[in-house]
Amino acid sequence: MEVRETGTSTFGHVPHRLLGQRVVDTRSLREGELRAVVAEGKGGLTAYIRGRDHREFEAPLACVRAAT
Repeated sequence: MEVRETGTSTFGHVPHRLLGQRVVDTRSLREGELRAVVAEGKGGLTAYIRGRDHREFEAPLACVRAAT
């Protein structure tokens, strides 16, 4: 099966200025690297963050800020 690049993501990924950078989930205060931002139903955006333990967790993008 051949896969073609169409310019839109099959998984709903959206670009974000903090991708690949250290971020903090302000609800849980967990830190990690922002790996992806995905558009969920009803316009919500979910951030996928790889924590220090190398496990990925998700948080609403509205609760994510750059780590200092």
